[in-house]
Amino acid sequence: MRQAIETGFDGVFVPLFGDSHPALGEEEEESSRQWQKARVQEMLENLGPPAWSSPKNGSHHQVLQEFASKRFTDLSTGEQRIVLLMRALVGQPPVVLLDEVWSGMTGGMVKAARQYLRGRLGHEQVVVVITHWEDEVPWSVAEGLKRFRLQGGKGQVVV
Repeated sequence: MRQAIETGFDGVFVPLFGDSHPALGEEEEESSRQWQKARVQEMLENLGPPAWSSPKNGSHHQVLQEFASKRFTDLSTGEQRIVLLMRALVGQPPVVLLDEVWSGMTGGMVKAARQYLRGRLGHEQVVVVITHWEDEVPWSVAEGLKRFRLQGGKGQVVV
């Protein structure tokens, strides 16, 4: 499952052949690898099971390790959706498109994801939330939310 998150760094759905980046020197490549490893861990800690459920058995670390070692195809629909959110966020892209992002997630998952989006995104990042329900958007107009509505085949800014 870690591999599924890691593919977010390269914008692909399967890992690329080889681990190296030819344009980087050995030191920069190692630094990049360490940063990526830390980002995946950050995603797991902020959006993994301890963030959205109370562990029944085992420590926080053990629960994270068990979750991270699962195959993506063995996860529930909600777990797959939150892993895909981690994948979308891990590389800190400047623009994030979230289309019906909460679909299939439990209430705890949605709460953890909204908390992460509201408090942990960089100021240089923009999030576009595509939804049918305005209350699904983690931000308010007072916080800088801009609303755009498609209706009757035409788009309009909503004030």
